[in-house]
Amino acid sequence: MMPVPKTHRNRILAIAIAVAVVIAIVLVAVSYLTRDGADETTPVVTTDTVATETVAPDTSTAVALVAGIPQKGTVLGKAGTTVRLLQFEDFQCPVCKRYTDDALPALINEYVKPGLVRIDFRGLTFLGPDSEKALRIALAAGLQNRLWEVVGLFYENQGTENSGWVTDALIDRILGEVPGLDAAKVKVDAKSPAVTKQIAATQAEATALNVQGTPWFYVGVGFRPPYSISPLPLEPSAFRPALDGALKG
Repeated sequence: MMPVPKTHRNRILAIAIAVAVVIAIVLVAVSYLTRDGADETTPVVTTDTVATETVAPDTSTAVALVAGIPQKGTVLGKAGTTVRLLQFEDFQCPVCKRYTDDALPALINEYVKPGLVRIDFRGLTFLGPDSEKALRIALAAGLQNRLWEVVGLFYENQGTENSGWVTDALIDRILGEVPGLDAAKVKVDAKSPAVTKQIAATQAEATALNVQGTPWFYVGVGFRPPYSISPLPLEPSAFRPALDGALKG
């Protein structure tokens, strides 16, 4: 093999260096463009980030609304409070849901939490089987002083009237959202004679008081018989005159 002249070797070396420089420039450009593209889309999350990420559990609005407020059976509010608001409802009643969504939170915050008024839930079942199924669960939860969380959760999940929306799966999910509630005991107690008797007693009370629909409201002061304040608009401002008047005696 004949030796390559020195001038040729220098020329070959120069070409090789030039090619290497061009390749390096191209690689840098590609890397820069790729990085810019990634910045304009969803950020890349590494495996380590996903593994260490924690998600805080959601707290239902219905559960949060009554948190820390004393409960006893169907009553929400401080024991010994002179004024009480009785509300007759049916879990399938869409107007009852509207009251629960639009007016009840303000009434709880303004009157119940400060210890001025107690609210007493009165469940009726005239709309159909789903009404009774939900009511039995709520009253059974009331035996553990957790009725009001369950009431709110049923309204949060209210379905079409008599569509079978009060399923066993829904009941399990609702009971699972209530802190400190023995769900298994609730489901047993819901079928008990005590709950059946309570439903009948409320129906008899509604008949005696001439409840004309749901929701229907009464105010009681001390040991005096309750008096109707219905019908009225289902907004907080409509309830304030009656409650403020009762508080003045």
